[in-house]
Amino acid sequence: MDVSDLEAAFALPLAEDSSLDTAVVGVLATLASLATPLAGVLLAGYVVRLVRAGDREATALPSFDGLTGMAADGARLSAALVALQLPAVGLATAALPGSTPSLSMLTHATDPVMLGLFGLSPLDTATLAAAGVATLAGSYLSMAATVALARDRSLVAAVPVARDLALDRSFVGVASAVALVGFAARLLVALCAAVPVAGTALVATASFCFLVAAAALLGRGAPDATALGVEATRESHAGGANPESA
Repeated sequence: MDVSDLEAAFALPLAEDSSLDTAVVGVLATLASLATPLAGVLLAGYVVRLVRAGDREATALPSFDGLTGMAADGARLSAALVALQLPAVGLATAALPGSTPSLSMLTHATDPVMLGLFGLSPLDTATLAAAGVATLAGSYLSMAATVALARDRSLVAAVPVARDLALDRSFVGVASAVALVGFAARLLVALCAAVPVAGTALVATASFCFLVAAAALLGRGAPDATALGVEATRESHAGGANPESA
């Protein structure tokens, strides 16, 4: 992944080949996802389609046609994301039994001020810190799972692909870049939300644009199957050579 991938990802919503109708539908779907889980599943399916388009270095936004297939992709991705975050939620629930923890709360798991306000015991503090680590790990694995599901439409077939991606060192940089895009998106969305009257429309527009950029960057930057195979072959050869040299 290089700077050109980042530029191409952010330019995708405004590309000449991208349809304005597709962008409008995307903004409306983003807005609807705040109110109904069904729209959220469809939007997750579109994320898979965006990653797949980025993997092919597409120059235009993918359309919203084929809703049945997009819903199926979204259901698979949603199931995978929920499963990967369950350990973090379980640990946080054990540490904070009197409340319903959120993923945003887990980002403050190691903040001494927050822990003091919660009145946590040392064991609860350690459990909540572990929940924070599990959240980071789950987020990283979620990115690998998203790419894997974009390449293999089966949950079972996507498992080894996601594993190979997560263990590939080059994917760490890609995931970090996508995380930075997500952080920038949160800042801009917070600013848009403060705008009177048009705040909701601006939030939906900014959220969709950053969603497109992050998903396209994930697809463009993730190492392909050939690169993963070469890396695995090198590691196996290195492992086989070590006993002989010893």
